[in-house]
Amino acid sequence: MEQVRSNSGQTLGIIALVLGILTLFIGFIPCIGFIAFVPGIIAIILSIIGLSQANRDNGARGINIGALVISVLGVLVASIWLFFIVGVASMNEDEIEGFVEEVIEEVIEESVNNPDLQEALDELEQQLEEINIDSITNEVDSLEMKIKVEIETNKKQE
Repeated sequence: MEQVRSNSGQTLGIIALVLGILTLFIGFIPCIGFIAFVPGIIAIILSIIGLSQANRDNGARGINIGALVISVLGVLVASIWLFFIVGVASMNEDEIEGFVEEVIEEVIEESVNNPDLQEALDELEQQLEEINIDSITNEVDSLEMKIKVEIETNKKQE
C-alpha cells in the first residue's frame, strides 16, 4: 500500500525559502545587514508552520527544512551585524578613536609590508622622476607662443 503525499505546507515553505534567501543576501551587505533580521525571523516562523503542516498531513518536508536552514543562517549573519552595530554604538568617543587608530595602523602596516604594493610605489616613483618638469614648462611655453602667433595672423587676415 502506497502512502499518499499531500501538498500541505508547500506554499509556506516556498514563501519561507524566498524570504530566507533574501535574508541571507541582505545579511551580507556591510553596515545594513542587520535589517535582514526581520524577514529572517518571519521566514523561520513560516518554515516551522509549514513543516508542522507537512508532518500533520503527510506532506513533503524538504522545502520547509531547506527554508529553515537558510533562514537561520541569514538570521545569524544579520545578528553578527546587529551585535557589531550595537557594540560600536555603545563605545564612547575615546574608544572609537582608539579603534579607528588601530585599524589605520594595521592597514598601514599591511600596506608597507606588502611587496606588490611596494613594487608598484617604486615603479610610480621612477615614472615620476622620468617626467621632467622643465620639459613640461617648455612645452607649455611653446604652445603659448604658437597660440599667440596664430591669433596675430588671424587678426592680420581680417
